[in-house]
Parts: sequence; C-alpha cells; structure tokens
Amino acid sequence: MNYAVHVDNNNELNSLVGQHFGHVPYYAIWDDEADSLEIIENRSDHKGGVGLPMEFLATKCDVVLVKGAGARAVSLGEQLGLQVYMGANGTLKDTISFFKDGKLHKASKDDGCKH
Repeated sequence: MNYAVHVDNNNELNSLVGQHFGHVPYYAIWDDEADSLEIIENRSDHKGGVGLPMEFLATKCDVVLVKGAGARAVSLGEQLGLQVYMGANGTLKDTISFFKDGKLHKASKDDGCKH
C-alpha cells in the first residue's frame, strides 16, 4: 500500500507535515511493502500544474494522510477511490507511526475545512 502525506520540506522521514494540504511544496509517497520513500513536487493546479491535488495523488497512492483538508478535497478523494485519514502531524515518520497505530481517523466530508 502507498501512502501520501503533504509535507513542507524534503527532509526524508523527518519532513514536516504541511499546514495546508493543497498548497504544500511536496508530497511524500511511502511504499509500505517496499519500505521506500519518494518525495515529489506538488504539480497540482495549486502550484501552477494541472489537476486538483487529489487527482494528482490518485495515480501515486491508495491512502492520503492529511492534517486537514477541505470538504471538497475529502469528497473528491473518496470519489477517486482513495482512503483519506485526518490527524497527520509532526514529521512524516510520526504520521506513518500514528496511522499504523490507529491514531488517525477516516475522514468524511463533514471533517473537511469549510473553505
């Protein structure tokens, strides 16, 4: 399974979870089976690219771990078959650990930020 986490810097497992899901400079893609990490630039339309962040990530992962996201992003993630979990915080390493320990909760559109 591949997980995406929105991060503010490219510091491998010590990358900090970003404050705003769609506007971060990077996404970390963690491949749990291969035990590997890829940090990719945010190439969504929020950063001058093409497509919404969830559309961009749907080609790279199965699960998106977010600190927070708009209701529209959560709903779109679900429509694209992504599992979206809320509560990402600290570093990428912390967030992966929180998810594996069941400390993040599955998002619904009611959890989304109202912006």
